[in-house]
Amino acid sequence: MDADQAQTLRRITADVPVAEVTLLEDRALVVRRGVVELPPGRSQLVVSEVAPVLVDKTLAATLALPRGAGPEVAELSEDLRVRSVSIRRWRVTREQDRPADLAQLRATKRDKQLALATAAARVEQLSAEHASIEQLLALTLQEINEDVSWGGQAAAQWGEQLDLLDAKLRELALEASRIKHANQLLTRELQDLQTLEAASSNPNSEVTAELTLELINPEPLPRKLELSIDYLVPGALWRPWHTARLIEPDGDQASPRVEFQCEGAVWQSTGEDWRDVQLIFSTERPSLGVQPPTLTTDMLRFRKKSSTVEVEAREQTVNTAGLGAETESAPAKSVAEEDLPGIDDGGEAIELRGRTRATIPADGRPYRVPIFSFESPAETALVCAPELDGSVILRSRQHNAAAHPLLAGPVDLVRNSGLVGRTSLLFIAPGERFELGWGPDSSLRVHRTLENLERERRMMSSWTRKPRRVTVKLSNLSPVAKTVEVKERIAVSEVEKVEVELTEASHGATADADGFVTWQAKLRGFGHESLELTWVLVVHDDVVGM
Repeated sequence: MDADQAQTLRRITADVPVAEVTLLEDRALVVRRGVVELPPGRSQLVVSEVAPVLVDKTLAATLALPRGAGPEVAELSEDLRVRSVSIRRWRVTREQDRPADLAQLRATKRDKQLALATAAARVEQLSAEHASIEQLLALTLQEINEDVSWGGQAAAQWGEQLDLLDAKLRELALEASRIKHANQLLTRELQDLQTLEAASSNPNSEVTAELTLELINPEPLPRKLELSIDYLVPGALWRPWHTARLIEPDGDQASPRVEFQCEGAVWQSTGEDWRDVQLIFSTERPSLGVQPPTLTTDMLRFRKKSSTVEVEAREQTVNTAGLGAETESAPAKSVAEEDLPGIDDGGEAIELRGRTRATIPADGRPYRVPIFSFESPAETALVCAPELDGSVILRSRQHNAAAHPLLAGPVDLVRNSGLVGRTSLLFIAPGERFELGWGPDSSLRVHRTLENLERERRMMSSWTRKPRRVTVKLSNLSPVAKTVEVKERIAVSEVEKVEVELTEASHGATADADGFVTWQAKLRGFGHESLELTWVLVVHDDVVGM
């Protein structure tokens, strides 16, 4: 390369669109790719319509061989490189440089504001004219009084003058009322326009940015290369969103099944539109940093043991991350977790790729992109927890048949009639079984009563028995027989001086380790069922607070 080529800076053009975006919890990594024909010597390439909010220190550009290039293509030399890459930003001051829809919106807003100002000026003019007519009317009445005192007799002329002034006042008042009503409508339209303007505004409507790259080709012949530019931008995020469709059995199908689809809801207001890009959804959280927590001194103190035991009742939620993976050797069971994993799966990063390429405008609105889907056979049942809700819910149990976990997020529930509601889902591993609720059965009624029975205390005993009785009544208003799983609970003691005894339960039901008592109530058509549960809380005299 001679000295003239080294000093000449050629301007070249190339299309370097956004090809791939990796979405994190509160930011995004944008990758632009394009093929450029690089002439010998120094070249300058300008990439426009870049997000003005990009983080400057993350901006990087590299050159590589075009994808699909055969082995006969020579390798890149070390001197063939991107010498520099920088961003230039400037504020948009002319309306014609703003997006067309936003410019039209602001022009409409200005017209409305001008019309409102003109109407307000007209109202002031009418008010002044109305005051002048009122003053003229007062002077006319004064003159009529003077004429009457001198014996004047012009009743017809006076009446005509008064009627004329009164008609003018009514006309002015009516016009002012119409203008004020129109002003109220204009004010409401202006408020709507301001709301729409705020929703339509994004960084590129106020600030424009472009990238300037300086490229060096020391070879005597031009080279066709692939240019990659990547940078980090704020103002972009994603959250998992799911859709479950229950396919209920009919004449041709023996068992129900659930079609489950996992999507990523994407929001971005970075100032650049992502057109036909590959989205990668990541659960990494770089904002948390890598610094370990600060350790503090934990002081331990001794105190004398009290002769009494302070006890208090509390509501304990039994959380389950899933129902376990059902195998032939180990049936499904609930696994209680104190700290359920969140979107980042306890710190283990997960990457999910969008199933199709997507277009995400920079308008801050949510767009849902499909990630994966699966179909699973389901076990449906009617369940009821009368203490929490007096409804019978249709529940389905299915397993995650996908190769990826289901992240915590909302689930849209769809049945044959369409969307029936929305629920939420916790983290579900591949192969894990989980439950979904599909809403109440309108043909079933539930009534629950709780009765505190008389306390019992035996002579020369330091224990007090506090019995309670729960009655649950079920009614079936349809002619079809149905089976309902009814779940009640009793207290569970964590101290030795408080005991819980299950004394009586319908159909010989027993309580599990968490205190839940379950019945399978079979209701015939237009039938009813009554279930009773009696349990006793046995408290020692040393216990206070119960």
